[in-house]
Amino acid sequence: MILAIGIIIVMGVLAAYANRTVAPGVAKLPMQWSLKGSVNWTAPRTIAFAFIPGLAAIIMAAILLSDQVRNADIALMGGVFLACQLLHITLTQRWFNASRR
Repeated sequence: MILAIGIIIVMGVLAAYANRTVAPGVAKLPMQWSLKGSVNWTAPRTIAFAFIPGLAAIIMAAILLSDQVRNADIALMGGVFLACQLLHITLTQRWFNASRR
């Protein structure tokens, strides 16, 4: 339980930091890219950065409510969600840098 809460806190802090520093001044940020690199759809910046931590919190809560909770499962899920969040932040920053050229 403490591991899940810690992961969600780290993701929340990372989302807040990204919201302040990544793509400043842009109201809508990419949420999905095509295989060719074009943006398929966007979302308001707060939703864009809070989506993955929110989804992680919901899924981790569901895991914690199950009868068979294992720290290995929580660590794996947390790692996957954290990697997805870092990928999204990185791709968003690259998109922003490319759009300024």
